[in-house]
Amino acid sequence: MEAKTLLLEHPRTFFHDHYNDVANAPLLSCLMSGYIASVLENSGFCVEICDSYLSGTSFEQCFKELSDIDFNLLGVHSVYFWEHTPELFLFLKKLKTARPNLPIVLYGLFPTFGFKEILDQYPFIDAVIIGEPEETFLGLVSSFMQYGFMRNEKIPGLVFMESRQIKVNRARLLIEPLDRLPFPVRTHTSLKLTGGSILGSRGCYGNCTFCCINPFYGSMSHWRGRSPENIVSEIEEILPKLNRKYLYFLDANFFGNGRDGFLRALKIAEKIKDFRSIEFGLECRSNDIDEKVLPRMIEAGLRDVFLGIESASSPALKRMKKRISSHKSERAVGLLRSHGIEPSLGFIMFEPDSSLTDIRANYEFLRCNGFLKRLYNTSDVLYHREIVLRGMEHFMTFDAEGRLEKKDALGYEGFYRFSDASVQFFADLMSTVCRKVLKLMENSRSPICWKKGETGASLQVNDFIVEFFEKVLSKLELKEISLDVNERLKLEDEALSYIEGLIVEERVCQS
Repeated sequence: MEAKTLLLEHPRTFFHDHYNDVANAPLLSCLMSGYIASVLENSGFCVEICDSYLSGTSFEQCFKELSDIDFNLLGVHSVYFWEHTPELFLFLKKLKTARPNLPIVLYGLFPTFGFKEILDQYPFIDAVIIGEPEETFLGLVSSFMQYGFMRNEKIPGLVFMESRQIKVNRARLLIEPLDRLPFPVRTHTSLKLTGGSILGSRGCYGNCTFCCINPFYGSMSHWRGRSPENIVSEIEEILPKLNRKYLYFLDANFFGNGRDGFLRALKIAEKIKDFRSIEFGLECRSNDIDEKVLPRMIEAGLRDVFLGIESASSPALKRMKKRISSHKSERAVGLLRSHGIEPSLGFIMFEPDSSLTDIRANYEFLRCNGFLKRLYNTSDVLYHREIVLRGMEHFMTFDAEGRLEKKDALGYEGFYRFSDASVQFFADLMSTVCRKVLKLMENSRSPICWKKGETGASLQVNDFIVEFFEKVLSKLELKEISLDVNERLKLEDEALSYIEGLIVEERVCQS
């Protein structure tokens, strides 16, 4: 029997209440479908990727497109997209009704942690892959080829429903070394829109309470890096296909741990430098920025760094199990800027047990280190609260304490109240104001649209938000604000009315 597998990156719609929130990165963008496709192709199986997400296809359009494709096994990289997530299962149910013999298999971050609820509520899903998907998916296709159906009980890393009970197979060993994986298949759309994305490692040497990277890979998880030679071979393969000689490493932690991590990074940099005129970006922790390593990385083409700082408060960092200090973060920022790199920040202004003292420390760090001068940065970092999703340590802790209210039918997102009522008031207030500004910045007709760069209006709005944050924080510290809903709504209205006035004034000036 010849089996053709279709791997689907499904459509995603987003909701205003979660605008600019990130729930699935970096695993959302780590070439998961591409790696599965390459493993299948390398074993002689027929596979195709349908990327409805990057192409901006709706679920209705996606259903029509799939009707024209010949395949007999469907793998879905299932992504949690907030309140709209049930749309995915309505779509899959419709597909299953039209093709009742089609096996549907889910993989990814969301189904790894939500498989019990998914299989219980959506029995038409045939199986879910837990964690690293490539070799488990290969086992599924091999079983399908041999028997004409999937013998799920034989495949490690798989969860499925049998006789109305969920069966969890033994865990699959992690892929080591990663060099044994063939390079991921890249669609024309992904090359055009995301360019030279490369996954040079998996896992992290940290274990932060707000992260699900290591839980995704399982109890055996640790940082695993591909060899510099293997990475360079991939670069040689994709470089001729890129419109711009730019690479971005999607690794949760590019460097790995300690001296060995730095030596590996330097080897990668030296080999990238041989290509000439390549630029690249990466993601790392503050303690990974080394004064001896950084200049050589920049000489090789490093231009962009996403820095996981998260907080400037020592008590908050301890609660997060971040294992860094604000001094190290400040030093890392200074080093990067001294070499001409303006870092992007991973920052959590409001975490569940924040005090006003923690918020003050965060604010002063951002202000003193110049992170509140550009509107997009300011409106982002001054509102971000910690997101609690199934699989994260904080989800399990708060759930056990009875502190979580599940926000969706699958119980994947946990809603919590801040332990400090004044922080709850402040977080709700800034969330409304900043999300509104970020939404306005996406509007091409708005004077503060980010594509227009720094305009007079954007500078004025930026200054106002910073002043507003400082004013409210000071009044909360002095207990000069009543913490009732009406007071918060009044402040929201005042802030948004003032911002709208600045925008209207700018439009009048432009006309």
